[in-house]
Amino acid sequence: MAGTAQPRRHGPKSWLKSFSGILASAATIVAAVASVVAAHQTSRVNQLTIVVRQQRQQLQRSASTATGPSGSVGGATLSGGTYLSALQPTVDYAELTTGTRTMSAKTYPNSVTFGCAGTVNTDQPDEAFNVGGHALFRAVVGIPDNAQNATSLNETVTFANQSGTQLISPVVVSLGKPATVRLSISEVTQLEVTCSGADPRTQQPNDNNMLTLGNAYISG
Repeated sequence: MAGTAQPRRHGPKSWLKSFSGILASAATIVAAVASVVAAHQTSRVNQLTIVVRQQRQQLQRSASTATGPSGSVGGATLSGGTYLSALQPTVDYAELTTGTRTMSAKTYPNSVTFGCAGTVNTDQPDEAFNVGGHALFRAVVGIPDNAQNATSLNETVTFANQSGTQLISPVVVSLGKPATVRLSISEVTQLEVTCSGADPRTQQPNDNNMLTLGNAYISG
């Protein structure tokens, strides 16, 4: 019959074109989702990097606080204690000096150094410090690397309380061989330090050489 519209038939080409369009749209969506996921992952990685960096810094600060003397300068107070370099000695017969010293190629910025003179002036110590109210003394004891005529020298160091009673057995050090000392001083009001030098081959006295208490520190 004239004037009657015939239904449009879709052939294979039309169907393929539509399917291709769907695939293209899906690919666009997948690419967009992947971009969002990648951006999220990048942001997450950056956040984790910041967290790790902050945690590392916190650990470094904690380690510095735990090690105490080796991490600070200028005789400053640290964790309820102080360096001997920040104190005035109560006895000073051995010309005490303060500042950075190096022993066995390691630097100790908060050190006290004095002449290893032996017992002088009617059994008085070489040096003494008021340590009342503190519980722990620690230091690296030795001969500084720049000491003169110290290659054939042993120095015997004694630590005593205000009554002259030794707190530990004498500590013997030599050039390049310092010793770490930790003392309980909870019942000590005055820490006395005396040093005597000798030639290890002849056992003849050899005093007036330098002794360093590297990063010597007292804490509660």
